[in-house]
Amino acid sequence: MPTLSPPGRRPGRPRDLEKRAAIVQAAMCLFLKDGFAVVTMEAVAAAAAVSKVTLYRNFPDKEVLFEEAVGQETTALTDELFDTQAAGGTLAESLCALGRAFLALVCRPEVVSAERTLPISLASNPALAKRFFDVGPGRIFQSIADTLAQAVSRGELVVEDPLDAAMDLLSLWQGDLQKRLTLGLAKTPTADEIADRVARKTAIFLRAYGP
Repeated sequence: MPTLSPPGRRPGRPRDLEKRAAIVQAAMCLFLKDGFAVVTMEAVAAAAAVSKVTLYRNFPDKEVLFEEAVGQETTALTDELFDTQAAGGTLAESLCALGRAFLALVCRPEVVSAERTLPISLASNPALAKRFFDVGPGRIFQSIADTLAQAVSRGELVVEDPLDAAMDLLSLWQGDLQKRLTLGLAKTPTADEIADRVARKTAIFLRAYGP
């Protein structure tokens, strides 16, 4: 008697998903390293070790692939950020954990490299720039705003607009650090340096927005 595949699942489907994941991973690496404009679909296919037919079957054009890659990377990063924060504790401890994870993220060499290449690539394509912001930085900013809104609901902060407050907090954490890294004027900070910076800046934020 022949073995039946589970409903909704075709033979070979896991392999298809593996190829799709390989495409997205290869594309993200190339976009971060070279920028959107320089990367070609042919280069992505070669890096992912798939045929162009397979690539185009999954992603009809480079913009769709770019949006998917940024979206998946953002999901992984936000999960990482908020897993770090989920240990609990006081609001100060929670925000410091979030800040350490965030600064460690934006100071990664590949993210610093993207800060150099992506703005140039996206400047001539406002529609794609907006799609990038909405699925990337915008989602991270909104997630931090949601965290602050929860603190407001508990009476731990006095904030009129959580998104504005999130921007203030991010600005305090980052200062000119990422810009200096992008220009090659600073070295990647150590974990202790990040922790010290985040603790000082978070204390300033809490003094400004505390009840």
